[in-house]
Amino acid sequence: MKHRSDIDGLRAVSIIPVLLFHAEIPGVGGGFVGVDVFFVISGYLITALIAEEMRQDRFSLTGFYERRIRRILPALLVMLLASGVVGSVLLLPVDFREFSDSLTAAVLSVSNIFFWRQSGYFDDQALMKPLLHTWSLAVEEQFYLFFPLYLMAVLRWGRGRWVAAVLPVALLSLALSVYGVAHKPDAAFYLLPTRAWELLVGSLLALGAVPAFRGRMANELGGLLGLGLIGWSVFTFSDHTPFPGLNALYPCLGAALVIHTGAAGTLVGRLLATGPLVFVGLISYSLYLWHWPVLVFANYHAMAPLGAAETAAALAACAGLAVLSWRFVETPLRRGGSPIAGGRRAFGFATVAAVLFVGAGAAGHVSDGWESRFTPQVVAVDAMSGNRNDTLLPCHSRRPDDVAAGRLCTIGAEGAETSWLLWGDSHAWAMQQLYDEAFRSLGVRAVVASYDGCAPLFGITRVGYPGPCRAFSDAVARKIDGGGIRNVAMVAFWEGYYRDTLQADAQTTRHDREQTAAALNRGLVSTVTTLSDRGIRVHLADSLPGVRVNAPRALAAALAWNRPIDPRFTAEEYHAMNRDYFAAVETVQDRLASRLTLWRTLCAGGRCEAEANGLPIYFDSNHPTRTNFAFAADPIRRFLREGSGSVAMAR
Repeated sequence: MKHRSDIDGLRAVSIIPVLLFHAEIPGVGGGFVGVDVFFVISGYLITALIAEEMRQDRFSLTGFYERRIRRILPALLVMLLASGVVGSVLLLPVDFREFSDSLTAAVLSVSNIFFWRQSGYFDDQALMKPLLHTWSLAVEEQFYLFFPLYLMAVLRWGRGRWVAAVLPVALLSLALSVYGVAHKPDAAFYLLPTRAWELLVGSLLALGAVPAFRGRMANELGGLLGLGLIGWSVFTFSDHTPFPGLNALYPCLGAALVIHTGAAGTLVGRLLATGPLVFVGLISYSLYLWHWPVLVFANYHAMAPLGAAETAAALAACAGLAVLSWRFVETPLRRGGSPIAGGRRAFGFATVAAVLFVGAGAAGHVSDGWESRFTPQVVAVDAMSGNRNDTLLPCHSRRPDDVAAGRLCTIGAEGAETSWLLWGDSHAWAMQQLYDEAFRSLGVRAVVASYDGCAPLFGITRVGYPGPCRAFSDAVARKIDGGGIRNVAMVAFWEGYYRDTLQADAQTTRHDREQTAAALNRGLVSTVTTLSDRGIRVHLADSLPGVRVNAPRALAAALAWNRPIDPRFTAEEYHAMNRDYFAAVETVQDRLASRLTLWRTLCAGGRCEAEANGLPIYFDSNHPTRTNFAFAADPIRRFLREGSGSVAMAR
């Protein structure tokens, strides 16, 4: 197969947005689509090689897998080894144990499944997982484990009608992806069945499913349109964009158009074949391997967002390591003369490497992240990241139908009339035990309706979020309509909705921070007013202050590294982040039966506390721990005890 420099340049177009997106450079909110472009390129090139060899009756499964080992494994293993060394020095026990598990998954090409199983609302932020990027390599390797076998079967029993055999599979995978984005977004993102169609787009091109464009103008316009689709995705998508699904069609079809027209010598093809882009494309695999762990370890060491100079230094390090990896690892193995260049030797090398790395991963797991590296105090602080009310999760994030039908958990005094509703988000779950104790002491009973990431407000839709927030709040309204509820306690991390999400109501005309704040304010005022007008007493809990980063990690790192790391917000910062919320509350203050303001106590000293009794009070950046938030018990009891009349402020 003739080498195409324009495809090398397209690799550069793929990796650069990924790099900038992961470095959190403004303006490239959709840089993640570079991975999808990679998938199309890979599907095209590998399928073209397989098909050519099969047509010439010289294809060998052993030879194919041996080439994949030499192409993928050496550079990957060098990166994994270096990451393991750095991680053993830098990572705290909880994080090193997770790293060890992901190391095993990466070597076995199942890291996409590993990170999918880890994913969820309380999953730690991506920028603290050094091997997260290996999920895409796992998708590719799983694809190429089965795809050659499928083509061989079609060649033998389907008379070589590859296009007719591949197209239905691609369409089915795309349909699964569309369904998955709406119903199982984490699975849709990570797993092969919902990603295979992206590689198959390239495969269909290589198999001749699309005839060559006739005429110079058609090719030129096709190349420009393809590059435009990729650029449009990079610059207009964001982390709120549902993905992959139909939105992944834009970068994938864009890549397909660029590949399909590039051989015709188009303007886009010539641009991509220029020296700098070709060089970046040649090192793109190594650049992809190295960029993510470098950025993760830099952020981990800083325990704060990187500044401009730090980001520039990290990107320079990524580039330097990529060049070294390409020059001294990738290139020699492609040219032969390596101890693993031969067939059986490659498989033997892969087996030995897998055993060694799996053993290292198992050692990190069974040693609880090699916690003997640190003092007992560091270990105890770090372990607070697991100090959660997981036994209460079955009561949480119920389906809207269950809410409307009253199939909910109840808390409080046994045998008492259920006249209270605890309505909230994950903070209602995290503090459910404290509310249960308070209700018991007051001799009352409550039903619990809480859902991760959904503000307890009527008429509000969270944009780009898979949770059924609007349907859930509608179901809560139907539950209240059923009668019996005379008190509603609204518990949520309001600050997070104003700061980190996009929300909309019937009056929203665009999706941005300003309109989100306006929609939330209208929703808060409307919800409190609606409930109050119906004679229901409303008890509103303000946001907890939280901290800048994961509290157990930051506090444990400060102890372990003997370095001042202060994750706390100042009281002024807390007020600034909650300014819109406070403004809305002021307009309905006289309609509230009581208001819980724990922040007054936590921020009384000018900085909002992150620990008590030498341990973190949050198990992440804002959710209270199960055992170290007891100081809130009395304020919560007073908060619930207050009835109608003048508003009581419980601290």
